[in-house]
Amino acid sequence: MKKLRITVGKKTYDVTVEVLGEEVSANPLPGPHSQAATRSPQASHEPAAASAAPQPAASHSAGAVVSPMAGLIKGILVKQGDEVTAGTVLIVLEAMKMDNKITASSSGTVASISVQEGDNVQEGQELLAME
Repeated sequence: MKKLRITVGKKTYDVTVEVLGEEVSANPLPGPHSQAATRSPQASHEPAAASAAPQPAASHSAGAVVSPMAGLIKGILVKQGDEVTAGTVLIVLEAMKMDNKITASSSGTVASISVQEGDNVQEGQELLAME
């Protein structure tokens, strides 16, 4: 166990932590109590990890309508089998405290609905399929 004093803003906290494995000190921000001991980094002979490249979009069904951003499904304004025209509002998605209308990009029939009201969805997640 190791006792540490941490200052966040103008509040100071005394904490006790359990050290698991090799002990490494964090570099504190400059301030009146920044006298923590640190060790210099060791050179590694292992290749650097590849940077996180964007993942390719998951394959969606033909005619898929996908979420443009992460959010909460507030309303589904169509049901399976409904005929819709381009511009028809299909789903209301709440993101960043704003309601976003997800509309049909072309005319067609709602083949399937993959979400329910109240679901949290991620960017790129399939919401429904059109045929």
